[in-house]
Amino acid sequence: MLNMLMKFTLSIAILFYNFDAYAACLKEGDKVVLSGVMKEELFYGPPNWGEDRKHDEKLLYWILHLNSPLKCVVDANNEQKGWGSNVQLIINGEDYKTKRNLLNHHVTVDGNVMLAVTGYHMTPVLLKDTSFKPTKEK
Repeated sequence: MLNMLMKFTLSIAILFYNFDAYAACLKEGDKVVLSGVMKEELFYGPPNWGEDRKHDEKLLYWILHLNSPLKCVVDANNEQKGWGSNVQLIINGEDYKTKRNLLNHHVTVDGNVMLAVTGYHMTPVLLKDTSFKPTKEK
């Protein structure tokens, strides 16, 4: 009986430990507010994704270089070096025009967490449904 009680107690402790560990993690779809410097960056696309830069498609994306790196995002590719330091911003066409003045400045971005799923996603974590506002430098 004592052995069974110890197993039960240990099982409950493990359950709560795992729940607590993931409770601090972001997951896809979570609404977040992140701050950092927003930059427009060049990436290479098809057909060779940077292997033949002369002929590969040139892609310009807005990337938020975070003030504080992400620590934990469930199912994100965290094996990529510096995975949590930058996030690609999914921006509507109008914001490309009206928010261009915020490039190379500190901004706060509200958005929903999205995980990279295609070759066009340049960071393991992206933000969609974004809104921007300037912030003071840190």
